[in-house]
Amino acid sequence: MRLVAILFCLLGSSAAFSPTGTISIARSTARPAAASVCMGGAATKPMRVNMRNREYNKKYKSEMKTRIKTVLTAVAAGEYAAAFPALAKAQAIIDKNVSRGIIHKNTAARRKSLLTLKVKALEASSGAVAPVAAPAEE
Repeated sequence: MRLVAILFCLLGSSAAFSPTGTISIARSTARPAAASVCMGGAATKPMRVNMRNREYNKKYKSEMKTRIKTVLTAVAAGEYAAAFPALAKAQAIIDKNVSRGIIHKNTAARRKSLLTLKVKALEASSGAVAPVAAPAEE
């Protein structure tokens, strides 16, 4: 009984030294969502444009990454027959994203070069010949 009384006295005296006069055990550290935080309330026009462009670019970047991953998995599996057509599709998507302004042309060139080197190394090791379109007769 005395122990409980002493404990309450100690807690009461420590509350006198806290800045608010009460003991705050836990503080809420929840932060609002980043999209809803704006300095002046409503989103400014540049902020709206950035959000719109981000959504637009996200789907094309995702498609590009998927195509690149398809090529890399075919190369890792050693399947030249699957890697060669996937490479053509990946290069087309990468070029399209350059024209859309989603990635820089040098970044695109580097990625295409890397993929081509990997597929060409696979071609040399498998002994497969790339399909070549027959020349059209006039």
